[in-house]
Amino acid sequence: MTNYKKLTPLDAAFVQLENPNAPMHVAGLMIFELPAKAGADFVTRLVEDWRNETRIKAPWNQKLVSPSRWQLAPRLKTCHDPDLEYHVRHLFLPKPGGQRELGQLVARLHSQPMDLRKLLWECFIIEGLADNRFAIYMKFHHSMVDGISANILLMKGLSERRADNKTAPFWVHSAPEKPFQPGPLQIPSAQALMSTAANVLKLFGRDDELTTFRSAPYTPLNGPIAAQRRFATQSFSMDRIKAVARQAGVSLNDVLLCLVGGTLRRYLQRVTALPGDSLTAAIPISLRAEGDQSCGNAVGMIFSILGTNIADPVVRLQKIHQSTDLAKQQVLGLPQEMRVPYSLVSMMPSVLRMLIGVTGKTRPLFNTVVSNVPGGSEEKFLRGARLVNLYPANIVFPGMAVSFTCYSHAGTLNVGITACRDTVPHMQKLALGMEEACRELEEKLGVGEPAKAAVAHAVEEAV
Repeated sequence: MTNYKKLTPLDAAFVQLENPNAPMHVAGLMIFELPAKAGADFVTRLVEDWRNETRIKAPWNQKLVSPSRWQLAPRLKTCHDPDLEYHVRHLFLPKPGGQRELGQLVARLHSQPMDLRKLLWECFIIEGLADNRFAIYMKFHHSMVDGISANILLMKGLSERRADNKTAPFWVHSAPEKPFQPGPLQIPSAQALMSTAANVLKLFGRDDELTTFRSAPYTPLNGPIAAQRRFATQSFSMDRIKAVARQAGVSLNDVLLCLVGGTLRRYLQRVTALPGDSLTAAIPISLRAEGDQSCGNAVGMIFSILGTNIADPVVRLQKIHQSTDLAKQQVLGLPQEMRVPYSLVSMMPSVLRMLIGVTGKTRPLFNTVVSNVPGGSEEKFLRGARLVNLYPANIVFPGMAVSFTCYSHAGTLNVGITACRDTVPHMQKLALGMEEACRELEEKLGVGEPAKAAVAHAVEEAV
């Protein structure tokens, strides 16, 4: 007898939003450094071993009962006979493959919609990289994971010991179900409902301080999009970003938003399209209970300015800090039992706009998404190969042609920038602009010696 699992409304939305021009998958690009004594067939043997490993556990073994987006209540069923030759692909870059060539390949892979008749993940193992490295590009449908659960699934397939040569493939490791939370059902009081409703209504109005759905100006980044993607990366030392945050008295996320604001300001200035009002960002926040390592989506949104209308980077950073602090108070000031409903309601307008097809044709609710997925501080290994970087690749959709997603690993903040190819040309300028914005902040704040300019990685076209 087949067991079926109904998707939650938020997970189901990513199936219903699937579109040829806006496929709903996310991914992680992992770059590994080969072990010192690795043979020439290291990657080939890895691919062969993984394709022969048919043990597969949830959620890796689940696929949609119906692959259509036109369904009100999508369900999953378990597959016990996976086609691993399809799901595990072996690709080569012409040696020596540089970051630019890798970026071109990843951009094309990220442009391809997933076959929703099959398991909701694809794994591409890429060799031929320069500097004795190889890469794994792991793609998940967004109905399967959010940023935190994707990270949990990937880290389960890696080891903290370099000498561990027996690491099993990712899909051998299961994800736990959502933890049961005992206790009586909390029925919100009338006062709690009223305060939540009042905060929700604020998001739909104009406010001189709070960033709302009416704060975002229109930019060339907020129109219709096409199917092809660009992908670029940048990385920073965590110590460097933390030093800026300490000196300015703000959070690491505030610094990240300031770097995004700085690079978008430069980018739009170059094309004479910088609006007088600040661009705004939607910032995903986790709604997971403590200890929840299950799959699926458990995120809400808060909104902040990016300070693109402010020339001074320190003033920009302080204004962003004030904006995010007020946005957090909107959530944290609510009774505990109402924080999740408020956060979910804050996402509904953008979801509904996409469902009825008006995004990209009307004024945007926000201009971009800036997400930061917390990672670990310890090194990770795959059969002795050290994980050097993990760059996230996110979704873009009509009305939002570029997104910035960050992941911290072993002292490095890795930034993946995903964009619509037609809407965002010369995208390497966004990656390089984040470095320029960081150096400006360091100089203005007097934080040590400005770090040597980093290189924007994985860009797919010349300046």
